[in-house]
Amino acid sequence: MKNDITSKADIKTFVDAFYAKMPSDDLVGKVFMEVMHVDFSTHLPKMYDFWEMLLFQGTSYQGAPMRPHLQINQIHPITPAHFERWLGMFRETLRDLFEGPKTEEAITKAENIAATWAYKLDYLTNHPA
Repeated sequence: MKNDITSKADIKTFVDAFYAKMPSDDLVGKVFMEVMHVDFSTHLPKMYDFWEMLLFQGTSYQGAPMRPHLQINQIHPITPAHFERWLGMFRETLRDLFEGPKTEEAITKAENIAATWAYKLDYLTNHPA
């Protein structure tokens, strides 16, 4: 039996495992690696804080997470397919490592984020101002 997510250390574990998949992914990974050239040394700590905020009411996250996605979308449209792949990779990573109510909460939050952001970005792409 796997343990549930209980701490920021667990968040670090799943975030690191998830982003380790990016270099080899031909859809989402391409955006991270080839389009945006993401510096994971600065990106990952933000993601630890972001997920800690969502799962444990952490207060370290500072940012507007939609803003960079809007900027990326102007350079390289982010489609619903990108969000489907991201979500599939996220679910797989979490379920490979953890199980329990907090793990399912993280997946539900990711599903809600993906659905909302996919809708907004698709709308902006298909209805330019």
